[in-house]
Amino acid sequence: MPDRQPPAASDDTIADDTIAEIIAEFSQVFAFARTRWARYAEDVHPDLRGVGMMVLQTILRKGPITATELSQMLDMDKAVVSRQVSKLRELGFIDAQPAADDRRVFLLTPSSTARVALDELHAQTADAYQQRFEGWRGDELEQLRAALHRFNGAAPAGADGPARRCARPHETSE
Repeated sequence: MPDRQPPAASDDTIADDTIAEIIAEFSQVFAFARTRWARYAEDVHPDLRGVGMMVLQTILRKGPITATELSQMLDMDKAVVSRQVSKLRELGFIDAQPAADDRRVFLLTPSSTARVALDELHAQTADAYQQRFEGWRGDELEQLRAALHRFNGAAPAGADGPARRCARPHETSE
């Protein structure tokens, strides 16, 4: 009696299995990032939490910015943003100046203390990634970068969530 071979997997089955594995790998990346993010926030200041760090990073990249713009950009409730802004001001990480065209509106910018702390944080982050990419060749890194860029670029048109809005260059109204 000849050995029976299992039926060959279809390309769709292989793709489904591979996509499931990719999802599992992304889950590990997200868990790594979430853990690091929480630790980095505490390293910057013991009273700083992840959401405050997200707000601070956004102010650094997009400032000067209003609390309303932050709320829209991060897709967060205004009350949450307001509490985070208050906490960041209390900790000395952001400055608020009245807008020239409307003194009721405050423009938020990172303080020099925040810039120094975040520069140190970015150096730690770069070092952590350098360690994880130890032994990777330049072409492997470029393949990963290109694949992630392609993946992120494949988001449906109009999918303008917080991550995409925060990554976009700051638009100034002149």
